[in-house]
Amino acid sequence: MANPTDQRLTNQLEHPQETAGNVGHAGSGVGPENSPHDHDHLDEHTHHVSMVTYYKVFGFLMVMLLLTVGAWYVDEYYFSLGAWSIPIAVGIAVVKALAIVWIFMHVKFSSKLVQIFACTGIVFMGIMFVLTFNDYFTRGWVPIAGR
Repeated sequence: MANPTDQRLTNQLEHPQETAGNVGHAGSGVGPENSPHDHDHLDEHTHHVSMVTYYKVFGFLMVMLLLTVGAWYVDEYYFSLGAWSIPIAVGIAVVKALAIVWIFMHVKFSSKLVQIFACTGIVFMGIMFVLTFNDYFTRGWVPIAGR
């Protein structure tokens, strides 16, 4: 635990059987100063994501998969989405990637520093996409779909 108070250290030394955090103790100390989630605990404990959350994200990803296949099917068989087919596909892929990073990679429960680095990586990936598409679309020989 980070920065234990003097009172807590004294309690651990004087009453090791009653103080949470000591070896072999189940964590049922007496009083709020001995509780396992007191103020000097900060945010160092692991967050456990429930299985319901994983199932919800999985369901969301399956819906997004169906949306991806549906967009392809509409583009292929009903009417051409033209220049919109790539932005639609990339947009769906970005939403799926963000859901995976946010929940499955536990960025949601990480420190602010980890969240900042994750967001920075996503921003730089976006910049790279913009630069790549800028190069691709400014060329005179851009291939046209269907030829």
